[in-house]
Amino acid sequence: MRFIVGGIMHETHTFSSEPTTTSTLPTFRGDELLRYAGVNHSLGGTLDACRDLGIAVAPTFFADGVSTGTPDRATFEALAGELLRRIAAALPADGIVLNLHGAMVAEDFPDAEAEIVRRVRDLVGSTTPIAVTLDFHANLGQAMVEACDLVTTYDTYPHIDAAERAREAVQLLARTVRGEIRPTMALAKPPLLPVPQAMFTARPPFKTLLDRAHDMEERGEALAVTVAGGFPYSDVPEAGVGALVVTDNDPRAARRLADDLAALAWELRGHMQVANRPPREAVAEAIAYPTGPVMLVDVGDNIGGGTTGDGTALLAELIAQDARDAVVVIADPESAEAAIAVGVGAMVDLSVGGKVDQRHGEPVAVRGVVRRITDGRWIHEGPENAGAPADMGPTAVVAVGGVDIVLTSCKSMPGDLAQLRSVGIEPAERQIIVVKSAVRWRGGYGPIAKHAIDVDTPGLGSVDLSRFEFRRLRRPIWPLDPDFAWSPEPVIGV
Repeated sequence: MRFIVGGIMHETHTFSSEPTTTSTLPTFRGDELLRYAGVNHSLGGTLDACRDLGIAVAPTFFADGVSTGTPDRATFEALAGELLRRIAAALPADGIVLNLHGAMVAEDFPDAEAEIVRRVRDLVGSTTPIAVTLDFHANLGQAMVEACDLVTTYDTYPHIDAAERAREAVQLLARTVRGEIRPTMALAKPPLLPVPQAMFTARPPFKTLLDRAHDMEERGEALAVTVAGGFPYSDVPEAGVGALVVTDNDPRAARRLADDLAALAWELRGHMQVANRPPREAVAEAIAYPTGPVMLVDVGDNIGGGTTGDGTALLAELIAQDARDAVVVIADPESAEAAIAVGVGAMVDLSVGGKVDQRHGEPVAVRGVVRRITDGRWIHEGPENAGAPADMGPTAVVAVGGVDIVLTSCKSMPGDLAQLRSVGIEPAERQIIVVKSAVRWRGGYGPIAKHAIDVDTPGLGSVDLSRFEFRRLRRPIWPLDPDFAWSPEPVIGV
């Protein structure tokens, strides 16, 4: 058995001004994809499952990057075009595994990944099965379902089971090739647009939904059941929660189970509301808390959700309140370069953060001492992305009173203790740690955190969706339209 493997993973924040180009997305070709083997990542799980099942792999093309703005048509065509050309060159194959995100938007293609899968389907024909792996924040749409044979997504947020869910997709694809199963799928889309902070899967409401999904699988009612939280910052009709059920040649059962999950999600919508603390109040509480680390969760500047990483609201408040043993990471290549230029031990005057757009606070003027300089490279300890390399670019640590500012040249998602350890900071020894995140921080910091405060900071990760001018989103949708009735409407499953 031989599978072709490749994909493009990009979570598109359509309100972001940060460009997405072929140069901003790291790309891998041919055997370069094999470096993901053993990594807790969708591509890693795909490669590992193929190896363990004795399936030959034809690696093609893979692109993966931090969430940014909408790629233009030329960028999309360059990425999708190379993927398609390399898949064509690798044919014939028994099956195709596409590692995608599920919330990619491109100019002219609001559901960019459905377009990718459609093109792959046109290329390989109807007899070659296609499996797709997606992120938990996928904005699932019917076009995706109609173009492939089966879909799996992560069951966790933070995403600690990415490799495991990809293994599941490979196993189901292999069973399909052998004729043991005939996957049929049905998708239900309740009109729900929760923010990422509401999607922590270790507690209700999403734990309740996933428990129900797992129960369906354990009872043998379905081959695989997906609950996708969706990505609310993509202004597309498909945005929001999705329930996708894969059965063995039983479309009626798939439809019934998907509708049941969608109805349950609608019932739980009141538990998807969140409210955060003002920055001044949150910082005061963190300073007064008897033990650390206290996590100040900079939700408005949630890098994993497409923000700039240079938000300054909490930095300004920490300095104003004379915080001690505090650390905050700011993506600011200009300030990092200036600090590196003067060298370790020198004083430096900087205007930190607030440079990419007008949404994440004003630059903060500081005078501090350069404590450390690094190349910004480190390896994830996990659990999320364990084994994967990270590169923050040239990085400097500048001490301003009791606040250490880690100035990076590239934005880097928090959530792994190795990030701070790579610059000589032991997280467990700090009183206050600012994490530009919504939920991802819990993967690495959860076990050591003594207290956590979700902060209502400004930015593209705001939990107040009324601050965004949606134009293409399907309406009505909760919470933007709070008062309307809804129940599932039957849709023919594939």
